[in-house]
Amino acid sequence: MDIEKAEKAIRSAYIAGIISGVITLIVTLAAIGGVSIMGFDIWNFLDVFFIFGLTYGIYKKSRACAITMFVYFIGSKLLFFSELGLSAGGLFGAILFGYFFLQGIRGTLAYHSLK
Repeated sequence: MDIEKAEKAIRSAYIAGIISGVITLIVTLAAIGGVSIMGFDIWNFLDVFFIFGLTYGIYKKSRACAITMFVYFIGSKLLFFSELGLSAGGLFGAILFGYFFLQGIRGTLAYHSLK
């Protein structure tokens, strides 16, 4: 992987992080507003802050943040699916975001080995 591809992989990962954070924020706000959505409540704001914090770290090319985001995402999806069941759409989304977060790991590791 060259530096351009590494930066593209990092960009893809932080864009996925922004999208994930925004979706989580919207669902959390809806849940606080009284809509019952998949067990979300005010505590999911911690999840939102964590996602956006890790996303900023990926933007800054942090290897630790990229790895933590991937592990956190996989763990949260396993917990989510174990509690609420697996759906085709949910699985597709998890694979898609997981792919981009994995690319973030590859990109940050390559970026730092090339710099």
